[in-house]
Amino acid sequence: MDWGTGYDPCEHAEALGAEIVWSRKVEGLGDYRGGVIRLHPDLTQAEQRCTLAHEIVHHENRDDILGYCGIGWLDNRIEHRVHTIAARRLITVPELAEAARWSDHPIEVAEALVVDTRTLYTWLLDMTPAEYRDIRERARGRVRASLNDIRRYAARHLPRQRAG
Repeated sequence: MDWGTGYDPCEHAEALGAEIVWSRKVEGLGDYRGGVIRLHPDLTQAEQRCTLAHEIVHHENRDDILGYCGIGWLDNRIEHRVHTIAARRLITVPELAEAARWSDHPIEVAEALVVDTRTLYTWLLDMTPAEYRDIRERARGRVRASLNDIRRYAARHLPRQRAG
């Protein structure tokens, strides 16, 4: 399976046997219950890709049955773990480096990667020192901020999300 911009969450969901339903009754962007992924019909292309990739991870983990316990901090950890896995599927080091060569503005980088900024920030917070060095090298000097500065910026701009 291709990751990055070549990753097609719809094909992945189909391969896993997950049903996708579009519904205005969804609170937020999407949810997963009982093998059914529900998405809000007003999502942008980037929101659709990110939300579907996120809900696929819930499907793979059977989080509707095994995951949530009702303890806020623990449920939030599950959500963060799920979103980190989804971000890893949607963003690759070579594609991020290429996007960083052309812009250092997060919205433009996210648009080039066909993701939302929340997913970009999640990926940046999870970036390893080796990935940072690889991106700097591939971006040919366009990335000037330190890894810690990038993480601090991403943490400040990452919206808080409730489990669900």
